[in-house]
Amino acid sequence: MYGKLLEKIKEYDKITVFRHQKPDGDAVFSALGLSTFLKENFPDKKIMLCGSELYSKVNKIQKVSDRFVEDSLAIVVDTSTAARVDDDRFRKAKYIIKIDHHPCNDDFGDLNYVKHETAACCEYLAEILLSDEFKEYKMSKKVCEYLYSGMVTDSLNFRTASTTAQTLRIASVLAEKGELQISDIVEFLMDDTIEEYQKITKMRTYLRIKERFGHITLTDKELEEIGFDPFEAKNHISEIGTILDLKIWIFAVKVGTKYDVSIRSKRGYVINRICEKYGGGGHANAAGIKQITLKQLNELKKELIELSTKNPKK
Repeated sequence: MYGKLLEKIKEYDKITVFRHQKPDGDAVFSALGLSTFLKENFPDKKIMLCGSELYSKVNKIQKVSDRFVEDSLAIVVDTSTAARVDDDRFRKAKYIIKIDHHPCNDDFGDLNYVKHETAACCEYLAEILLSDEFKEYKMSKKVCEYLYSGMVTDSLNFRTASTTAQTLRIASVLAEKGELQISDIVEFLMDDTIEEYQKITKMRTYLRIKERFGHITLTDKELEEIGFDPFEAKNHISEIGTILDLKIWIFAVKVGTKYDVSIRSKRGYVINRICEKYGGGGHANAAGIKQITLKQLNELKKELIELSTKNPKK
């Protein structure tokens, strides 16, 4: 199943690894996990990480020349569409491979591996690297730690609706193979500074609830009062999801003259189809929309309020 992937890795002396814009933990750790695996198992190859935007917990960026990209095999991880890749130069690579877990019809790679049932791209990547095709290669402690970290962040420490028995099996294999200190990893990824905690506390005061739907909508003024930039704020959408009675919740942040929206729901409340009507998309229980007007945002809220009142689909 993954023989073609391995064949292409062996074929190229230069490999570039890309991930999506505004990278979250899954994007960064899948890129780090894959690039580290390749460096350790193919020491004669040149492996480079591409991307310009930072992730708060791990800031690793490399300068990569245009010529290097053009001569390389590009592997793009955790990115649903070509437009979302953080570094458009991937299009100039000699060959492109996409490895992802988002439901999407944009098969922009020459070779595409997409498994949207997985809780994280790191879960799918671990599945690939643990497969029979790759059994002769080692997975170091560092690779296991990166992949486990991506699974923790995208599944919110295995709390999301996309977490399955297979997710936990793969996490267990990584933890055993890498002899991981689970509590240390989770503490590093999930704990906040006092300053961050205070900002989150202030942000929660903007929560509004109707029926079983909750939303935080922040303008430029409100973001300034809290002390968050738009991307920092959206990273805390999980703060709303711990409320027992909420079934659907959104985080809407004004970026320019329009709003970027992150949407989450509990099992049985399918939100990605509604998002697609507004030019967005994603998973059944985790989706997003970029740059919609205030009028569209209000229409979206009405639809989600109505959905929240219904019984969940089984």
